[in-house]
Amino acid sequence: MLQRRATKRRVHACFPAAGLLAALCLLAAGVPATASSSSEEALRTRVEQLYAAYQQGDWSRMEKYLTKESKPFFRSQTKKPLLAHQIQSIKLDPGGETASVVVEIPVLSPMMPQHISTRQTTQWRLVKGVWYVEYPRPDPNAMQSLLGTAHRPPTPAPPRPPVPPTELKFQYTWVGLEYVHHGEVKVARFPFTNVSNHEVAMEVVELGSDCLRMKTQQKAFKPGESGALEFEFDPTYLQFNVEEAFTTTVVLKTQPGGALARLTIAAMLEPGDGPPPKP
Repeated sequence: MLQRRATKRRVHACFPAAGLLAALCLLAAGVPATASSSSEEALRTRVEQLYAAYQQGDWSRMEKYLTKESKPFFRSQTKKPLLAHQIQSIKLDPGGETASVVVEIPVLSPMMPQHISTRQTTQWRLVKGVWYVEYPRPDPNAMQSLLGTAHRPPTPAPPRPPVPPTELKFQYTWVGLEYVHHGEVKVARFPFTNVSNHEVAMEVVELGSDCLRMKTQQKAFKPGESGALEFEFDPTYLQFNVEEAFTTTVVLKTQPGGALARLTIAAMLEPGDGPPPKP
């Protein structure tokens, strides 16, 4: 189902992400926010800029929001872009030099078509009037703790269902439509190839939003045949009078293998008929 969050000049887009834990994201405005007027508002701006970068997977820009000591830890971790984010709380510690921020993010589960939400806490520090996030140091005792439980009888894991074979290989599974004005229609295109040795038919299990309409008419593809899924995005019936970030996921099932593919479409809705704002 389509997730929506209205903001005033804040970007909330989407990409899935779990291994990164609660740490970080991208720059929306490009100018560092300082604590000159309101420390909490300055911190909120930095958090929004960081998570905007996180959604776009711009790791080099994300480093601009890290403390100097945190950067080596950040570079050593596996990173994936986020689908979206929402700030839940900001708490400044006594003295105003440090703070904790709780952010809610959606996470995709391989076994479920719907997103699940998780809350992550990041620690921030004020350095020369600018807020920076402290990326957590890896726990050196984590492996020792793990080995300390080796003498216990392992709990047998439940049998896993067989993984359906990949039949359609998509070039990418995320499309950003950038700015879409009220009354404007844009098309999201997902190229793919049938990599199996048999004909593959496909069906849409979940379209994700009433604003989407599937344009592709062909439903079956021969071995080695390429094609593209195209979806029209029309926000005409949505009610919005401020800039909003929208994300929706299309769930596709292929036969005879029964494999599921999840295709994400993101757009930044802009009220009015004028051109999108300059970055």
